[in-house]
Amino acid sequence: MWGSAFAATAADREGGEPATRDAGVGFLVAAPDRGFWGNEEIRDAFEAFARRHNAALTVVTDERTRATFARALKELERRGARRIVVLPLFLSPNDPRLDRVRALVAERRKSNITLARSFGESYLAVEALADRLRALPNPEGRRVIVAGYGADSPETRTRLEADWQRLAQYAAAGLPFESVGALVWYDVPSAQREERGREMREGLAQAAVGGERVVLVPFHLGKKLDSMMAFTNELKRIAPAKVEVLAEEPLPALVGTWMEREANRALSMATKDIGVVVLAHGSDYHWNETMRQAVKPLEARYPVEYCFSMADPLLIERAVRKLEARGIRAIVIVRVFGLKDSFEGDIERLFGLDIEAARAAPRHAMHGQDEHDQGHDHDPAHGAAAPMRIHTAALVSSAGGIEDHSLFAQALLDRARSLSKDPARETVILTAHGAKDDTRNARWLEVLESLARQMGARGGREFRAIRVATWREDWPGKREPWIAKVRAMVDEATRDGGRALVIPARTNAQGLEHRFLEGLNYELGSGFAPHPLFTRWVEEQIIKGQQALATMPETRAVHAAAHDVAHRAPEAHP
Repeated sequence: MWGSAFAATAADREGGEPATRDAGVGFLVAAPDRGFWGNEEIRDAFEAFARRHNAALTVVTDERTRATFARALKELERRGARRIVVLPLFLSPNDPRLDRVRALVAERRKSNITLARSFGESYLAVEALADRLRALPNPEGRRVIVAGYGADSPETRTRLEADWQRLAQYAAAGLPFESVGALVWYDVPSAQREERGREMREGLAQAAVGGERVVLVPFHLGKKLDSMMAFTNELKRIAPAKVEVLAEEPLPALVGTWMEREANRALSMATKDIGVVVLAHGSDYHWNETMRQAVKPLEARYPVEYCFSMADPLLIERAVRKLEARGIRAIVIVRVFGLKDSFEGDIERLFGLDIEAARAAPRHAMHGQDEHDQGHDHDPAHGAAAPMRIHTAALVSSAGGIEDHSLFAQALLDRARSLSKDPARETVILTAHGAKDDTRNARWLEVLESLARQMGARGGREFRAIRVATWREDWPGKREPWIAKVRAMVDEATRDGGRALVIPARTNAQGLEHRFLEGLNYELGSGFAPHPLFTRWVEEQIIKGQQALATMPETRAVHAAAHDVAHRAPEAHP
């Protein structure tokens, strides 16, 4: 193996003890030996992390790693660590060098030491590669081969290439490449290098067959002794003439973000460490201000920022950065929309939750059907790159979607009662925005029927009837039949001295009822906010989001905060 083994702590260079958030939790960053320059890049990223944490670094080489690993653990314990989390800086969980780390951790199974997920399993690794792919000029029709490093046998090469292929497919989502593949090179003793090198030259030549616009993208933690003795230079020497090899790049800055994010998983948090982004549709100043004022009572207990948009990535990032500037280390995004899945997939993608949960294949467009209940279709240009994800060390969860929540039903009943004069002669008509898709609109009607049943069970049977309808207001050809239906409901309700109470089942305010019902006699209510029960609903979502953070895989963060909120019933606020 090239290079040398060493263990380092922040105090080694600073000449003293590092300032840490919680010295009781120690972090041991384990990284592959890259040679001098590559190791210095790792050390630089580590030292920025170690200025904030009780941390040590060990470089994985051969059997000598056992001693450096033990020394690093001892130093962390000397500085107060009662629990140690090993952060494996590897691009694949199947890296043979990571197996060495696993074995060392397993030998200490009686100690309070755990192994976090590798860098390559984080969405931040995908984004580090995506940054390179997005920067490629004229991507249309190009064939991309991502070059990895670290196999020690044909068997491990197969496993590693599957991991690199996964990274590449996620990173290339939406980009108009002809194809995206991966090849992983060997890290083997000198006696095997000639044979394995020939195998890789043949593999690269085969991968490039028939392609005139082939680009080899180095993405690895391979050898980088200096500017001349680096793995990427070897790639340039062996690549066929028609294959473009991208230049070597420094260690991605997102490595440091990953370290902080893994630390946030391990460190306990108080409620004050967890911020909230209230994500709602938004409208004019008055609509937005009504929503702000409805949530304002919660600002005394939670750091809150607002994003009034249909999950606009730039505006969501703005809210996240504002929370980060306030020292927040975890974020709950409360989705104030009609249905539970509204923008749920968008939020998961923005923060890499789709990748890390391995829930879905790479997506080639930002928006899906889940957001259409608010009445705005999205038609991204075919082949357009998926928007960049938001890079943050904060842990993120989301909750929301009002649907047929019992608090919503009670608030709507309150709206009707506030307009009522003689319930026995009054018909309540619940109206919602609806959706373009017939199946999704039918779901909206099911939600409204559930709300109507709950209203009846809570005393709403005092009214003559509770009826429901959607407007489907944004889609000509869809809305006209529903406008006619609602007008007929109002006509029927007002016969024989009856009254029609039209109650918008909306998050806030009203819709286009005045235009659609022009010339008819009816009373018009308003949506969920502002209402004490709306404020309570928002706090319920915050608590759900905090509990979700506490139960994330390999996450010990926010347990204290989640315990606090789980035992505190939300209060209604005026």
